Amino acid sequence: MVGHANRPLQDDEGRCVIMCQGSKKDFFKKFLYEPLPVESHLDHCMHDHFNAEIVTKTIENKQDAVDYLTWTFLYRRMTQNPNYYNLQGVSHRHLSDHLSELVEQTLSDLEQSKCISIEDEMDVAPLNLGMIAAYYYINYTTIELFSMSLNAKTKVRGLSEIISNAAEYENIPIRHHEDNLLRQV
Repeated sequence: MVGHANRPLQDDEGRCVIMCQGSKKDFFKKFLYEPLPVESHLDHCMHDHFNAEIVTKTIENKQDAVDYLTWTFLYRRMTQNPNYYNLQGVSHRHLSDHLSELVEQTLSDLEQSKCISIEDEMDVAPLNLGMIAAYYYINYTTIELFSMSLNAKTKVRGLSEIISNAAEYENIPIRHHEDNLLRQV
């Protein structure tokens, strides 16, 4: 971490010295002077993006979904780094097939989780669970879990177990020694 040591008004420049072994010098030079490629992670959270776009009527059919993807950073990076995205090639046909497969799988998963309905194998429409998930920024798997697990007779203990199984908690890091405390709870 490099900074102005809490003197932003007095200092208008700063210096950073990296001390390392001679064998690592070229690595750090390359790291500092050559840009690292930034890759898209939209494909990791596409379900929730599609759900939100379907709820807002930006995506109303499968072709809209494919068109939507062509305007994303994901699409741009697919052509630049096809191996990262498991593409067989960068021809228009390869990209089209990959996007179509991605859209089909994503929409199928959303339909199975009862967030959307697919009508006539082409048109998509939001369902109540999808609208709730989009409004409250809830993961599509979490809303499916809630809908399948909750009922009128669910007690507080069951409710806390259901909520604790939400997918959103997977990304929260546990601090050192918190694991013992959480096991006790």
